[in-house]
Amino acid sequence: MRILSFDISASPGVALLEIKDGTPKLLAVDHLETSADLSDAQRFDLIQAFVTDFIYKHGYDNIDVIVREKFIKGGSKRGTQLVFGAWSSVDRALATYDYKIDEKDEIVASRIKKYIGGKGGAKKEEVAAGVIKRMGDDVKPLLYTERGRLLDDRADAIAIGLAWAIDNGYLKEMSN
Repeated sequence: MRILSFDISASPGVALLEIKDGTPKLLAVDHLETSADLSDAQRFDLIQAFVTDFIYKHGYDNIDVIVREKFIKGGSKRGTQLVFGAWSSVDRALATYDYKIDEKDEIVASRIKKYIGGKGGAKKEEVAAGVIKRMGDDVKPLLYTERGRLLDDRADAIAIGLAWAIDNGYLKEMSN
């Protein structure tokens, strides 16, 4: 099973995971940092191009499910607008390949945090640590810059795919 998972925001993360015999393998992960100095239209165009390119490079013809974190409303009107604009950009990129995200393949943040970070209120660093625990130390250089800054959009994209796989019985929960 191949899972394409998204952490969708104005600076999104995307991961492609493969699950074989109950074991996850990371095939690709990336993120795009957009600048607040750009207009929303420019940011959304960049997101669409980024996602279109990622899917093309990493097997657009071999994806079994596409998942994202369920989002209803952000902390502010502006935050909500940015996330829904980014969602639309991702949806347009997916449509290029005749894909779409089914509502049943959205997973709530508290489940992602619980399954991967160990508790429903896990912090970004705890989620990243859970991703490394689950995937192995080989992913650590993909989640941190050389100066040690966490690339949480990448960690979250992987965590979303892993949590969805656990929630749907493709992976077992790890004990903490």
